[in-house]
Amino acid sequence: MKHSKEKKSPRSQKGFSKGKNHDQRRQGPIMIEDILTDAVQLSSKDVTVREMVIRTDPTNDSSPVIKRKFHPLNNPETILEVLEGILMIKQGVLGNNVTTGPLQYAYWRNCLEGTALAKFNEFTVAVGTETSAHLIQVEQRLVTHFAPREVLSQQARYIRYKMVKPYATTTRQYVGAVHTLNEKMEQLPPNFNADQKVPATELLDILASKAPKPHKELMTDHGFDPQTESIDRFVEICERAETKEALKNKGKTQHFESDDDSVSSGGPKKKPKKKASSNKHGTAKSRYYCSYHGPNNTHNSKDCKVLLAEKGEKPDWKKTGKGEKYKDYKSKFAKKQRELNLLQSETKKEKAKWIKLYKAHMKQNSSDGEISEGDASLKRPSKRSDRTFMPKEETQRNASESENSSSSSSDSNSSSSSDSE
Repeated sequence: MKHSKEKKSPRSQKGFSKGKNHDQRRQGPIMIEDILTDAVQLSSKDVTVREMVIRTDPTNDSSPVIKRKFHPLNNPETILEVLEGILMIKQGVLGNNVTTGPLQYAYWRNCLEGTALAKFNEFTVAVGTETSAHLIQVEQRLVTHFAPREVLSQQARYIRYKMVKPYATTTRQYVGAVHTLNEKMEQLPPNFNADQKVPATELLDILASKAPKPHKELMTDHGFDPQTESIDRFVEICERAETKEALKNKGKTQHFESDDDSVSSGGPKKKPKKKASSNKHGTAKSRYYCSYHGPNNTHNSKDCKVLLAEKGEKPDWKKTGKGEKYKDYKSKFAKKQRELNLLQSETKKEKAKWIKLYKAHMKQNSSDGEISEGDASLKRPSKRSDRTFMPKEETQRNASESENSSSSSSDSNSSSSSDSE
């Protein structure tokens, strides 16, 4: 069934995009790009932003404090927001030396809003007494509520099969983000323990298999084995490959002259184009300046004919000494044009006289009913006689007519001679 253009949904909507849509927030596993993304800066004008004070020594009230701004955990879109919000609350509890259960519950309620606060209170009633041990259970139930379905299996599948190093990221940053992502798996349901993390040997094998091609070639040259080597060795080899790539790209993209003879761009050096000098008006620089005509390339104020004529030092530049007008390019053909105009007007007059005379003769002859041979000569020649090219049929007809006329004339001559005898 065909749909009209009005019924087709745009590609910007969910489910109709053929490529990556960075405007939509992904539900599901935590991606490596989410770990590498910088934290969003909070605006000072935002009234929902709260401030948390954390002491460097929680047991000493006179110790230095650290102030951190945050948004209360309300209705998070991703599991990463849930884990980061809970981590912020735990740091506040530890930094303010909140040890008893009821005070810890109160601190949590001050950092929650909306759906998160309602679920926290619901789980608190379900678990029972407000103690530190029960608070851990409430926290786990809160994470399970906001986590997607089968989040642990999705996260492990992503790390093993879909995780790829971003293009504009160094290997050291990438490996650090992978370690952070692996640590997050310990905080996911259903078990919330360290056994859910990917083992270090398997993680190194994944990193080596997902490495770029130049990195794999260098690892092959060095005999790198992911089962026996360490992650630090992997990072060292990848950084060597990145250095080689940077040196190659530097030689290709170098467009300036270097003092070092060992570094050359490889191509012929091009001379820089000279820019046309311009004045304050943005036009090309002129050789002279006249107060009457402005910047120009012909004269200055001293040699200006207009200014000299105004002062009376020189006659008008439009007139010569004989009193004739100065012949410039506009008046060069003025005389010829004037003669052509006179000739055309005389031709029109003669044509009008001829037409008037012709009409008078035709009127007079039509009244008499006869047209003499002299009057017939006044008629205009037909358009057919003006042609220089005659069709073949017409030439043959004219030739036959001429032959007939000649034969008739010869017959008449013979008859006249017989009569005379």
